[in-house]
Amino acid sequence: MQRLNETMYFIVNPMAGNKGSIKTWKKVEEILKSEDVPYEVFFTKEKGHALRLTKEILSQTNQKTRMIAVGGDGTLHELVNGAAEFPHAIIGSLAAGSGNDYVRGVQKTKSAEEALSLFQDNVVRVIDIGQFETNGQTGYFMNSLGMGIDAEISYEADRSPLKKWFNLVKTGKLIYLFIFIKKLFTYQPSYMNLTVDGNIHQLKKVWFIVIANQPYFGGGMKISPKSKPDDEKLLGWMK
Repeated sequence: MQRLNETMYFIVNPMAGNKGSIKTWKKVEEILKSEDVPYEVFFTKEKGHALRLTKEILSQTNQKTRMIAVGGDGTLHELVNGAAEFPHAIIGSLAAGSGNDYVRGVQKTKSAEEALSLFQDNVVRVIDIGQFETNGQTGYFMNSLGMGIDAEISYEADRSPLKKWFNLVKTGKLIYLFIFIKKLFTYQPSYMNLTVDGNIHQLKKVWFIVIANQPYFGGGMKISPKSKPDDEKLLGWMK
């Protein structure tokens, strides 16, 4: 298969995976240089920076443009939201975070080398993305959307000082399981109104609601085995 000779844009989150993303990027950069692959790289400095960089890059191009996240699902989430209004964007991921559910459930590459080869070979898959609105603002997701204990776990995991220690011994996804067990003893179920296809459901003592676009969430938990990212359906799970 003929390799592409178009510039690839890499956005690296240097804090992802307890800074393991830098190690991943250096390995990939060596391959790019050895194969004379044209590329540009940008490093994020703060939350939301990847989204802004993605918009800036894509607003200056009018042909198909490959945007590659080097980080975890959070970094990729920003790229997807930054690229949502640009139909010429092609998004990929080099797994270097704690969860990496997108790579596990959608991209299905086992290593950075395999992912890079996929991008160069011009293998493109059209997938569904979900849309949500909160506080009057619209956003998009490619893995899942969670409310309840799921959201609290993700929020706390991203801010926990323990996360870097789990990443340090390459067990980053276990931080989600650790916090989940803790939340079982502290979380208070709540009341929710859920509208599905125009029908309103009043729910009592809800632990969580997950809208899934692919099987995995929370760093490898297969919560929705029947979910497929390209069947134009979102499956819901509730407890």
